[in-house]
Amino acid sequence: MTCLVAVTIVLYRQDWFGKGDTYAFVFWTVPLAVGLSVTGNTIIHLFRVNSFLLRLVFIILTAFMLSLGWAYCVALALGPWIGAFSIPILYLWIGGSILQLLFLDWRLPKPTGKPKTSKVILGLLSFPLTLIVVVVGMYLFSFASSYFTRPEKETYLIPEGYKGNVLVIFNQSDGEKPEYEDGRRIYRIPQTGVLFTQFKDEQGIINQEYYYISPNGQRRKLGVLDTRDFNEEWTTEKNPHEPPRDSLAVFNPGTMGTMGGMGGSDDNNSKVFLGLSVGTYNDMKNLNDFSNDYVDSLQNARRKKNGL
Repeated sequence: MTCLVAVTIVLYRQDWFGKGDTYAFVFWTVPLAVGLSVTGNTIIHLFRVNSFLLRLVFIILTAFMLSLGWAYCVALALGPWIGAFSIPILYLWIGGSILQLLFLDWRLPKPTGKPKTSKVILGLLSFPLTLIVVVVGMYLFSFASSYFTRPEKETYLIPEGYKGNVLVIFNQSDGEKPEYEDGRRIYRIPQTGVLFTQFKDEQGIINQEYYYISPNGQRRKLGVLDTRDFNEEWTTEKNPHEPPRDSLAVFNPGTMGTMGGMGGSDDNNSKVFLGLSVGTYNDMKNLNDFSNDYVDSLQNARRKKNGL
């Protein structure tokens, strides 16, 4: 709860920049909070002295080490993506852990005798075991939720020869009308790279196909590559099967986000989008994201053309 309050304050001070990271932050915060709840009694009793100041120092050091260790574990799980957080997750975890341990120190009954060594060891071991169990459980729950609420299948039709970013902006009342083909949503991307559609945004496990489409309607399927498949000087684990850097493909499919407003499909000032990039790996190095002004100008031009 403390971390949620803190992250809300941080996002407010950042003008809500990074609000899309809240779910991921909560996902990785819950295991730490549960682990401290289970093991907190053992932790604070390891240094039970009458001086509150000494106990406070011990709690701060313990919270720092546990939060730093958890951040390292999350970094191992997420890889380079941990750097994508736009909120200071480590500082929030340290602050939240300190407050949680202080609360336990205040509320839990004081021990009357020295705890058995075996009980202390079991108590400490319960912390990593709790983290593992909670993370696995949340992953299974998230996977099950995504499976049963999976979005509709989608097909992207991209103009032949187009290279650059692609945005599909949902929930636009004056956008392109929904189009289906064999039960799949059809997104006909214009040369601008930005499609405004009346389709509602959905989240879950995606099923997308990508095609170049020629002026006469012929389609050529595009593959999918990940920028992490390519080796750079900073790559820690080299890929022995690095794809050719001039391979034409789709990169970063399924990227969801919000432009402007407070977010959400009910906010008339926000634009919920799904993005991807088309080109070669070398092209990806020179791509720039679409600005809000650019997207707004396209929408205004579209409305003016349609007399809206």
